[in-house]
Amino acid sequence: MDYYSGSGPSIEKLRTFIREYLVYDGSQVPEEVIRQRYEASIDPEVVAAPPLRRPSGLAAAIRMDFTRDRRLAKSTIPTLVLWGTADKVNRPSGGPALQARKPNTDLYLFANTGHWVQWERPEEFNAATAAFLNQQTPAGARR
Repeated sequence: MDYYSGSGPSIEKLRTFIREYLVYDGSQVPEEVIRQRYEASIDPEVVAAPPLRRPSGLAAAIRMDFTRDRRLAKSTIPTLVLWGTADKVNRPSGGPALQARKPNTDLYLFANTGHWVQWERPEEFNAATAAFLNQQTPAGARR
């Protein structure tokens, strides 16, 4: 959340964040992926309105924990949550907490996986997502 503050964006900051926080095994992330993500992060429109900022104060920090939102219990929309058990961005307990608060939520936990489930476990991510979407799509609408 400090990526855009201080000295601003740098490939070194991004490399550290990706390899130490986003994935379970940072050595598996190619330098090309980091370079592409860095280029996207310094787009002038992104720099003008960064996607994440550090909240200020306790109330703001609590708002960042979406699992505490009281509206979740009222939502009946089927939801798929895919979560890495080694996620350092959103603590792993967040997945079960979200499932407990929101009806109709399927939760898949991926061992030895960080925040980037879709990157670290792409085949399983795609299979779980496709199966979930197929189950939610009316038979007449499937291709």
